Amino acid sequence: MVVGGGIVGLATAYRLLEARPALRLVLLEKEPELATHQTGRNSGVIHSPNTYVPGSLKARLCREGMDAALAFADAHSIPYEICGELIVATAPVELPRLAAIAERARRNGSHIRELGPEAMREIEPQVVDSADST
Repeated sequence: MVVGGGIVGLATAYRLLEARPALRLVLLEKEPELATHQTGRNSGVIHSPNTYVPGSLKARLCREGMDAALAFADAHSIPYEICGELIVATAPVELPRLAAIAERARRNGSHIRELGPEAMREIEPQVVDSADST
């Protein structure tokens, strides 16, 4: 028996049935539908390990989770879009931190492109070059 029809309960039930297909399983959920609480409010974003310390458990699990989620979506014909993320410095003093994030992202296996203000505005028009805002 698995109690709870959120992401943890459903993932547990899925793995149990995957490991033991003949298993008879009961999933108990108090709500009339599955995933009505935190799971149902998920943004749908699959995060990349860009900011985690390379080689750390967080970085490894983030990468493995991302790869597993995409493989699951592919195996079950679930559509998704890899649109990337824009990480920006909002002041010149933040540029060294941005460079450090880029290096961590590379070391964690993320594919990155460094963009200038014009290329960023093509993706997100609300990004403003600090020189433009004076």
